Amino acid sequence: MTISDLNNSEITIAESIMDIIEANEDAIEEDYNNKEDLVSLNKSLRDKILTFIESKNITIDKKELVKFAIREYFELEDRDIVVIRKDQIIIKLLDDTSIHEISKEEQGTIAQRYNGINEDDLKSFYNDIFLQEGHEDFFYEVAEKFVKEYLIGKKLDNKTYEQIVFPTIQSIIMTKLLNTFDHNEEFFKGFSGYIFRIHFKEVFDYIADFILNKLAENNEYIINFLKYYSLSIVIVNGKRYRVPSIEAEDGWKWNVASMLPVIKVFIKADIAVYTLENEINELKQKTLEYHVGKLSPVAYNSSINKEIDKIKQDILYEAKRLDAHILTLKDNPSNKKLKQEINEIRQDLQTMRTQVKVLEEKIITKDKITKYTDLKRDLDTKVRYKEREELVLNNNEKSFNSIANALVKALTSKKVPID
Repeated sequence: MTISDLNNSEITIAESIMDIIEANEDAIEEDYNNKEDLVSLNKSLRDKILTFIESKNITIDKKELVKFAIREYFELEDRDIVVIRKDQIIIKLLDDTSIHEISKEEQGTIAQRYNGINEDDLKSFYNDIFLQEGHEDFFYEVAEKFVKEYLIGKKLDNKTYEQIVFPTIQSIIMTKLLNTFDHNEEFFKGFSGYIFRIHFKEVFDYIADFILNKLAENNEYIINFLKYYSLSIVIVNGKRYRVPSIEAEDGWKWNVASMLPVIKVFIKADIAVYTLENEINELKQKTLEYHVGKLSPVAYNSSINKEIDKIKQDILYEAKRLDAHILTLKDNPSNKKLKQEINEIRQDLQTMRTQVKVLEEKIITKDKITKYTDLKRDLDTKVRYKEREELVLNNNEKSFNSIANALVKALTSKKVPID
């Protein structure tokens, strides 16, 4: 975004953002985390800027306008990166030494893979910004996009897959980085190669998992795609090539026919466990609604009934004492002490009967007990089902992991010419 892209109203808003920054210079930390190439605008200033921009009725991307204003205020170069995070705005400064053109001698080297970006700058951005954002699903989403939109979406044959898989995945990563952080294509082309190298195994673990899930669904394209790895040797343009195989560490070679039974059983059980866990958690929450404190309604009623039984026993005992005192009083009607004791017993009896009444009113009704016991029965049943499915998972986990790991090795390998 440049000033020529903005109308007068948007320029005025950008200037107001710069005024906010200037008025809050104490919220700016240069050499952030003791890094000369990092500048931080703290959460307070970030929130003031975003609250201000959100109050404006404009059609352009509001965060991009914020970044424009920050670039203007700090007089940043095009290569510098502005990232709006949840708890701050951070600026990554890149100097002339951060980026260099790739020479002929560097073709095919790590320098080319990183687009000529200084590796220290890549490492700094990775540790200080990328990891701090908590992108737990970043590489899962990269793998999902590749499988859905390219592998299955375009129905790639194995030859095309081998040719495009690595650059396509890096391109997907770069696009996600540009959309997530800032539109510095030169830097993020290099950074995408850097983090792809770090998370290479993770990406292909996800890709293998997506493929195996589609295999479990009998996806015809995936079945044919995987059959390629059982060919051993293929001939292309009259030249013989050895094809990567889905070979486990123990030397066992998996094929579609041997994989399918294991994959179907494992994935079915895995889905069942996942579904049952959600259902169990939901049922647990529902049963807790019937609890009183830490007690289940059944335990609570049992506790109340024990109190009632104890008081009723005391009532029976005191009632017998009262009868005995009344009989004694008939023989000695002038006994004042006896009369006082009779009155005290009668008061105690009244108090205890009131206590019983109060406790009886606290007892949870039968319909609620029935609903609770039905939920508890359903919960216990699902817990047993989950334990059974977990046993299936455990029994097949070794074989499944063998397939998954062998598939990752095949997916990351290419056919090689036979001399």
